[in-house]
Amino acid sequence: MTDDVRGVGDGRRAVPKRDPDDTIIATRRELERRQSGAARTPLRSRHDRRIARARDVRRALGLTALSVLLPGLGLLWTKRRMIGLLLIGITLIGGISLAIIVSSGGLVHGAAQLLTHKGLVMLLLFTIMGGLLWIGGIVLTALTTTDRRWPHQTRWMHAVFATLMCLVVAAPAAYAARDVIITRNAFDQIFTKRYTNDPDAATPKGGSNPWKNIPRVNLLLVGSDAGADRYSQRPDSMMVASIDTKTGDTVLVSVPRNMGHAPFPASSPLHKLYPGGLVALPGQTDAAAGLMESVWAVGIANKNLYPKDDPSPGLSATRDAITGITGLKIDYTAVIDMSGFEQLVNAMGGVWVNVKADPGQWLDPQKGIPIGGVIQNGQVVPGSITGYIKLGYQKLDGREALWYSRSRVASSDDQRMRRQRCMLNDLISQANPFQMVQKFPSIMQVAAKNIRIDINQDDLPAFATLADQMKHGNIRTVDISNSRSNANPDFAQIHRWIQQAIARKHTKKKAPAPGQTTSATSSPSTPSSSTTTNPISDTADSC
Repeated sequence: MTDDVRGVGDGRRAVPKRDPDDTIIATRRELERRQSGAARTPLRSRHDRRIARARDVRRALGLTALSVLLPGLGLLWTKRRMIGLLLIGITLIGGISLAIIVSSGGLVHGAAQLLTHKGLVMLLLFTIMGGLLWIGGIVLTALTTTDRRWPHQTRWMHAVFATLMCLVVAAPAAYAARDVIITRNAFDQIFTKRYTNDPDAATPKGGSNPWKNIPRVNLLLVGSDAGADRYSQRPDSMMVASIDTKTGDTVLVSVPRNMGHAPFPASSPLHKLYPGGLVALPGQTDAAAGLMESVWAVGIANKNLYPKDDPSPGLSATRDAITGITGLKIDYTAVIDMSGFEQLVNAMGGVWVNVKADPGQWLDPQKGIPIGGVIQNGQVVPGSITGYIKLGYQKLDGREALWYSRSRVASSDDQRMRRQRCMLNDLISQANPFQMVQKFPSIMQVAAKNIRIDINQDDLPAFATLADQMKHGNIRTVDISNSRSNANPDFAQIHRWIQQAIARKHTKKKAPAPGQTTSATSSPSTPSSSTTTNPISDTADSC
């Protein structure tokens, strides 16, 4: 090697000149070093690489599946562990909050809190945000566990698996959101504003005991043969349910359509017009004039006597007349279209009823309850009866349940009202929340078209608690109808009978055995179909 002495004379530093042979030698040594190192750590075979890749794929699939069980759970074993912990924390906080709401004040009361205006909004947001959060956790887990070095087919398979897992979560979330929206729309139509000027109206309070200072709630049930919003039609049936808020004991009073002289309380606008009770006015030729079935039409005809903000003078007139007949102040009303009742029973999956021939049934009592039937000049029109509901304990569909409740071609209005009370008793005792959830959308759609209730939607938790209490209470009937007394009833006596029924002591109910009728579990009493014998009976005994 020789030194390059360029620039020595002018003061520049001497630069050594590199020999080409030295560069060749260095390159050879580097190659030998690399070759010797490769010999010590040989490359894995293709089989080993396949095994390692299969292990990584199984791990990725497993972690993605874990994020289906709980949002972000699969991320705990990846580099995004903190994000996984955050998603799990949000999920637990939301779940615990929802559980606290549902369990507060009892399961039924708490669940009903989700059906209030605010509850449904919260439930909708919870469903949508929860679903998106869950899907986000699955997608993030899949992206984090995917190896870009995988073959195209493997990465495609992992993406398809993650998509399927997202659908597993998205489908129920979408159904839940749909049900919430259906419920909101239905409730907007079902629940109407209660019209009352009574400062002492029975209004539940908040808390776990909303009926603490309200001993009884009186609910008027009106069955209409028209839509629930067609108030010009005469009611097909009228029934009062007086409910003890502590025991759940309920007194049912059916008011006959042909009852005359219905008294109006002094607070009613119709009291001045009919001070001695409802009667047919001069010039009225309608056969129903002066009878209870005409009260609705009377209220509409005299709507100028009612406040301008009264949404339904016909309903208000009926409520006032019922108060005069029973002596019970009506707190709430429910108007149900009878054709909608048929659809509602079908949506609920039917109702079990112990079908018995009516006492005094004059037409083929051994065949059961007639379906259809038209009477002209005291005779049944041939061919108008299209069938019979057979006797015995059986499940009725909507059409059969409707005719069981309405048929009177072979018996009297009294017996028809008895069957209506039996139907209500069976529906209350057989209500199954789990079956209702399964058929929820169809039930809500039918209810929205055919039911109007003047209950504040935000009071639903209180009424849900009351309904649950009714299932454990005694249901008793006061029979105020009599063919000899409907034309000129003794209303003072009717008031006494109802108060006697209310004063009866609560008796513990036993759950019926499978296939056993509800009448076998009720306390003994003497059934009656006339107020001349024993007007008070346990409802199930006459069913």
